[in-house]
Amino acid sequence: MFTKSGNYKSRLSRQGGLSLVELVVFIVIVSVSIVGIFSVLNLATRTSADPVARKQALAIAESLLEEIELMPFTFCDPDDAGAAAPVFSAASEGNTGSTAVGSLTVPHTVGAAGTNRILVVGVNIFSDSAPLPTVSTMTYAGQTMTFLAAQEDGVAPSKIRTEMWYIKAPATGTNNIAITFSASVRAVAGGMSYTNVHQTTPFGTPATAGGLSDAPSVTVSSAAGELVVDTVGRRQNPAGTQTLTAGGGQTERYNDKSGTNDDNNVLGAGSEEAGAASVTMSWTANSPWKWAIVAAPLKPTSDCTTVEVIGPEAGESRYFTPQFDHVNDYHGFTMNSGNGGIKDITNTVFPALNLYSASVSVVQEALGSIAATESLRVTVTVTGPGNTTVTLDGYRTRYAPDATQ
Repeated sequence: MFTKSGNYKSRLSRQGGLSLVELVVFIVIVSVSIVGIFSVLNLATRTSADPVARKQALAIAESLLEEIELMPFTFCDPDDAGAAAPVFSAASEGNTGSTAVGSLTVPHTVGAAGTNRILVVGVNIFSDSAPLPTVSTMTYAGQTMTFLAAQEDGVAPSKIRTEMWYIKAPATGTNNIAITFSASVRAVAGGMSYTNVHQTTPFGTPATAGGLSDAPSVTVSSAAGELVVDTVGRRQNPAGTQTLTAGGGQTERYNDKSGTNDDNNVLGAGSEEAGAASVTMSWTANSPWKWAIVAAPLKPTSDCTTVEVIGPEAGESRYFTPQFDHVNDYHGFTMNSGNGGIKDITNTVFPALNLYSASVSVVQEALGSIAATESLRVTVTVTGPGNTTVTLDGYRTRYAPDATQ
């Protein structure tokens, strides 16, 4: 017989886990969190700049800033009234005659009026020698002159050679242009003197050409306020009747010949024409034959001491003549999206950049010890798709304050 001691009570052990209510609450919390995270990411994506757009905007800004900083920044640019254009003073001419000789002397008078003088001499040579003889030395009033440029006709065998020489601040009064050649030649020489010519950099880049035709010509890069001078040499024709006539817009300053007895002679002539972005110096003859021409722009002196006006001068444009020619001209310049967007300096639209805009600000701002009148801060701002904005600043300090470029 069994007996039971004490009370017995069966017990069930408790099992761990989530209730349905707790699971539902957990899912709700996670869902809300995920929605919040994606909302933030979506906002950040929509408001952040597209890396490709930003890179393109930066490239546009850098290119435009470089274009502006490469422009001249002086007290006067060539369009300013303070820049005095070169003024013709006097001309002279002489020839060797029909007999080949080793030297030529031409009297020339430099007037006392005016300042910043220069004497330009053209020499036009004929020879049967190969290679063609050249000018060995040239002086004016005993002062050594400087060689600038030369050109042969370039039609084998060459017979005509043209050279241009000059001297700054020549002695006033009547003195001799004395020329010696490397061998005996038949030649013509012409002197042309001017005032108001820049004494540090009197010339721009010379241009030369040669050929066989009845229309010698050469095109020169110049600018408003400059004066283009040229000298052309041409072989005489067998009949001795060759002539040279200056093209339209040119003022003839000398025109001479070594002889008329046969084609073993040379004609020489010189002229001038007002400077522009591109100037063609041309001559016509009554028959085709060999020729060589040299031309160069004379640069004006400048006594400007006033600060260039901020903003473009009347009528100036980035795209059309007269074009921007000074850093200050770019102040206020814009290119707008939807209106062509970004364009090059020829006003050609870049179709892929139609959604971009650009604007430029130019202000006087001191840079360290450089005064504000001598320093410009250039700011270029470019905007593009996706709220992209790039702003670049650069400084441009003045150089050669007495120069025209």
